[in-house]
Amino acid sequence: MSGRNMRRTIGAISAVVVTAGFAVTGGAGVAGADSKSISWSDGFSKFTRTISNVNARPGDTITVSTKFERKVGGVFENIGEVTDVHPQCLTVKSAKVDGKNHDLASGSPRWAQVRGSWKVHPIINPKSHTFEFTYLVGNCDRNVPLETGMRYVGSLGMGVYETKGPEITVGSSTTSTILGVPDDAQVGSSVPLRATVINSFGSVGTGSVEFYDDTTKIGEAPVKDAFLWGVATFDWTPDTEGLRKLSAKYVGTSQILGSQSSVETVQVSPAPDAETVTVLRGPSTAQTGTEVIFGSQVSPTPEGGTVQFRDGDTDLGAPVPVDADGKANITHTFDSEGAYAITAVYGGAPGYVGSTSEAVTVTVNDADGGTGEPIGTGSAGNVFGS
Repeated sequence: MSGRNMRRTIGAISAVVVTAGFAVTGGAGVAGADSKSISWSDGFSKFTRTISNVNARPGDTITVSTKFERKVGGVFENIGEVTDVHPQCLTVKSAKVDGKNHDLASGSPRWAQVRGSWKVHPIINPKSHTFEFTYLVGNCDRNVPLETGMRYVGSLGMGVYETKGPEITVGSSTTSTILGVPDDAQVGSSVPLRATVINSFGSVGTGSVEFYDDTTKIGEAPVKDAFLWGVATFDWTPDTEGLRKLSAKYVGTSQILGSQSSVETVQVSPAPDAETVTVLRGPSTAQTGTEVIFGSQVSPTPEGGTVQFRDGDTDLGAPVPVDADGKANITHTFDSEGAYAITAVYGGAPGYVGSTSEAVTVTVNDADGGTGEPIGTGSAGNVFGS
């Protein structure tokens, strides 16, 4: 099977990688995102926190914002520091205040902070300020609520709401599976199948791939990391010819969703006929009017077929069936003296190619000038040994 071209690999993989890359850098989590907001009050201060996607997946970009307001009856407050508290698996990318970019003052794996001077009035403007932090979702615990919150320092004191929410639940990352198959296949020959698993976030170092011929599972192989994706390979040996519909299914893990490849069709051709070798044995001399035996051996032993013995281009009798050991014999009597080139021609059989032996030259003398002893006679089975 060497030298075959593998279909559905490089081009398809590149397309998936580009798509996955766009999802990460282009702000996945915007279209179809599950936004959630909560509001609460503390004295004359009102807070509204909004997370752009509380059901994110690894690789998504999400935005967390907190809006500050002062209610009527209170005095203005000057906010000097706002800290957003987030799960450690989120990586802060940027910050904004009232929609404008703002430098991050400091941060840690668990929080991000901005500093400045922002007055909030209950009646006159500015009546509110909104602090926004953008994060990249990383390798978080899957399918469990993750706490978020904030704290701040203002002219009226400080507020600590580090578990106020909303909570974020990071789901399993998605995958795409691409099956690569050769352009051709033959019955009885090993066919290399290659499944490439693309993870929407990070590599795929665990799990396994199941390979199918239509609905029949033909094998399974573990996934191994190969640069930006995971690869599983399986050697399949078809036992029947015809058009086959192959597919691959990544089983998935607790953190990575499984996926199914598209169906790839492969034409399986019959196994090539086996080459044969025919060997002829017989006497080198003979006498006219005396029976001699010629025997042939066909290797490897075929399943059926006949051997035609020939004197040059002339058939010596009818074709002789090959026995279970690949042997065929003939008894022949030469009528005249001379040199004869005898060959054995195996005609082939299903799964076996025909072959012709090298010629055995027999010198035939007239019986009157001989010794009177027969040459080459005996049991037909003894030509190649019993």
